Formats: sequence, structure tokens, C-alpha cells
Amino acid sequence: MLDQQKTQKEFAARWFEEVWNQSRREAIDELFPRDCVLHDGSSEYRGPDEFKRFYDALRTQLSDVRVTPLEAFSEGDMVCMRWSSTATHTATGKPLQVTGISILRFKDGRFVEAWQNWDQYSLVQQLEESAPKSFTQAAG
Repeated sequence: MLDQQKTQKEFAARWFEEVWNQSRREAIDELFPRDCVLHDGSSEYRGPDEFKRFYDALRTQLSDVRVTPLEAFSEGDMVCMRWSSTATHTATGKPLQVTGISILRFKDGRFVEAWQNWDQYSLVQQLEESAPKSFTQAAG
């Protein structure tokens, strides 16, 4: 059981390293099975093709993405990982930082489902700080 838990935690770290840190889009096909579902807040991504649309949209807006796993816990068929991420907003050059938690479920040694929540509010606040004030805001 301990070997299984260690393997599952290593898989979670590998996902962030290869997909996000190394920008290996092809790793999505290698690591995200067709029947896998990612629940990201109120959104769902089923299979690698749907996840790639999410990934591509983020990568268009963010560069220099770096995800750092902070803690990982594994019990039974689940892994919970708390992480921190930095990136650069492509349009403004502003450095950004967010934190999040991902929970992954495994079945028969495969990644089959995940739940993810990250601090999107903080991201929006950081982007608003760098946005130019409109004429009406500046005049008021």
C-alpha cells in the first residue's frame, strides 16, 4: 500500500512538472486518459482533448508557468496536493502568483478523476492591479 501511495504522489508531481513546468503538451495524451474527468471549480474537462483546450487557453494568456508542489498526501486511491504557481501575464508582462489544491483519484494504477480548486480571485485582483485605468476612472 505504501508503494502505491508513493507512486500516486510521484504521478501527481510528474503531471505538474511535465505538463506545466516543461510545457510538454504531448504529456497530456500520455498522462490524461480518455475516460478521465477533471473538475476545475464549476467546469469539467473530459479526456485529453477537452483538457488541451483549457491548457491552450491558459498558455495563450500566461508564459513562464511554474508549478511547485508544496505538500502531498495519499490515502487509498486518492492523492491530495497543495501547490503554488507563478507565471507571467503575456499581455502586460506582469508576474502572477496563485495557490491551489488538486485531488486525484486512481483506479487500477491509472489517473481517472481529479478535482482542482485554485485562487482565481487572487489572479483577477493581480490582473486588475496592472490594468490601465479607463478615462472615466482617472477623471472621477
